Amino acid sequence: MTDNALATGVVKENLVELLLKKRLMTAEAIERVQSAALTSKTPFSAVATKLGFVTEHEMAVVFAEMLNIEVVRRADFPEGILTIKRLNPHFLRTKKVLPLRIDQQTLALAMADPSDDVAAACFAFASGLPVKRYAVLESELEDFFYKLDAANTEIEESVALSAVDETSITQEDITKLSDLASDAPVIRLVNRLIMEASDLGASDIHFEPESSAFSIRFRIDGLLQKVETLSARWADPVASRIKLMAKLDIAERRVPQDGRIRFTSRGRSIDLRIATFPSLQGESIVIRLLGQQSVQLDLDTLDLSFYGLNALKKALKRPHGIILITGPTGSGKTTTLYASLNAILNPALKIVTVEDPIEYVLEGVSQLQIKPEIDLTYAAALRSILRNDPDIIMIGEIRDRETADIAIRAALTGHLVLSTLHTNTAAGAITRLLDLGVEAFLLASTIELTAAQRLVRKLCPFCKSPRAISETEAEFITAAVNRLAIPDTVYTATGCCHCKGRGYSGRTSIFEAIEIDEMERDIIRSKQDESALIKASRQRGGTSLWQHGIEKALAGETSLEEVLRVVEWRKV
Repeated sequence: MTDNALATGVVKENLVELLLKKRLMTAEAIERVQSAALTSKTPFSAVATKLGFVTEHEMAVVFAEMLNIEVVRRADFPEGILTIKRLNPHFLRTKKVLPLRIDQQTLALAMADPSDDVAAACFAFASGLPVKRYAVLESELEDFFYKLDAANTEIEESVALSAVDETSITQEDITKLSDLASDAPVIRLVNRLIMEASDLGASDIHFEPESSAFSIRFRIDGLLQKVETLSARWADPVASRIKLMAKLDIAERRVPQDGRIRFTSRGRSIDLRIATFPSLQGESIVIRLLGQQSVQLDLDTLDLSFYGLNALKKALKRPHGIILITGPTGSGKTTTLYASLNAILNPALKIVTVEDPIEYVLEGVSQLQIKPEIDLTYAAALRSILRNDPDIIMIGEIRDRETADIAIRAALTGHLVLSTLHTNTAAGAITRLLDLGVEAFLLASTIELTAAQRLVRKLCPFCKSPRAISETEAEFITAAVNRLAIPDTVYTATGCCHCKGRGYSGRTSIFEAIEIDEMERDIIRSKQDESALIKASRQRGGTSLWQHGIEKALAGETSLEEVLRVVEWRKV
């Protein structure tokens, strides 16, 4: 006999009512899911999550409330599958059920669809025990089963990858579900790797063919980590699959190609940028994952330096001028610019962006993606934008003289311009613009703030451990923060189950900013070197990247080793 013995029709009705009551799904979405579930013979809950209308966690919580049961997570799973006579292990994967344990002559079951009375009855019959149901995330069950049989790729479960548009017809849903159920191992492999990277918070996936192997690496918290090495025979099928998803030419392997895939999965919006590169050993592919809902675009939560944050907020209140954020690729510049736009977003202002690519979508902002293949460059787009009466313009990157000149002209004609530049320091941005041919007197008249940013990994709060400071470290700590007493210890990375042995979890910003006032404008006009700008900023109370990094290391947020990895040691 099973618990929660409710008729399937009643349960489904209650599930729909709860989803509507909690405003997790619209009536239109419910109708679409019901139609797709009936046609594909897939449980309603699975279709709703796979098509991205509701997250797996939200669905599990709804089941728990509806059936008065608990939700279990991956940490509660047993090490292996509990053996039950007369029950085929394949049945577990088909029904998305995992026996957890036997407690007081009761069989505990983790179920992706705990309303499935048929599955529960089968387990009760096979074990001869009453069952107790628990709700579980389907992806965590899939991951558990996959890792038990990692050597056999045939058992991988695929995950939905295509975007769902609420105005599309039901047949498109059926097509997605059909692709999801495909037996092609390459489809399941690519889908699993993308979702695994998303779950781990990776920013990029690198598919790299080698002479006798096919390597897959994830970039997590800024560093690449090898996650799998497959047979070289996987290289061509994987490349073809990814190019097909991105609507690229699968027959063209001689030249690089760029593409884009937008989709929802498990209720999350994910944007994939694809870049192929023909290498000596085969076609190398990089997928960049842009989770548009995972970053909080709030300046106060970006961990900028106290001085830098105040200087940036002050510059954003100016009616016109140029604000520059500098740093290498992946240093968080664009996120800071978006957070800046979000801070000044106002219905009374016309805000326009020109980007490549558009990484976040901001409501109330007109965003334009440049397309060099049709001669829609930064310069061409900006010339058009200036005729459309904007108040604030964000330029993804100033790359050449023409773009720099248009940015200067926009600032001179009463616009606030925000942009990024690839230099190592805040002062280096001035030198770079002068090298591009911008006149010094024009630059001095328009620049309001220049800043530099880096991202350092944060120490895992569960396993970071103290260690003594060496004499060399004491020397550069004193040079950076000589106003503070040097502590006896700092924290270092150790590694635990919470951070998957890395010792770090997440990243934080280190930031420097140079406010441009009359003293700095005179320095720019006279084309003095960067040291003069840096000295003027220090007199004003500004801090360097190095100082901000050391302050975070002393506070236990990151390690000295991590600061040294991303910032050059400079005496202040």
